[in-house]
Amino acid sequence: MNVHLPNISLPTDSTVEITIRVTQPFNVTAFSAKQRVTTHCVIELSSQLCGDTPELTVGERIYWSVPVVFTLPGKGVVGRVGTLRVDAATGELLTTPQIEREMMDHAKQLAERATLPAGT
Repeated sequence: MNVHLPNISLPTDSTVEITIRVTQPFNVTAFSAKQRVTTHCVIELSSQLCGDTPELTVGERIYWSVPVVFTLPGKGVVGRVGTLRVDAATGELLTTPQIEREMMDHAKQLAERATLPAGT
């Protein structure tokens, strides 16, 4: 598991001790976050999109960053199209129409570049 600390500058050439103490309900596992993203993608966007391995991010709220990948039958994962976030306390999917449009645009670009073998 990785923890991201956005917008924090750490001094160089010194010893740094980082203690993270966060009190927040933690009700959503990485597995559940990945399922939540995959279900959303398949139902709302495309059956060719699914969630990949989540990373826990600690910021103004604790959430799972779940990469979204584009797949093709017979090829498997073609590439990453974006990331969706899932609140680790509530399970709320943190997305916008713009994020989803950008992911679909990336998926379209990957599909156009993918060359399927003859006869498939």
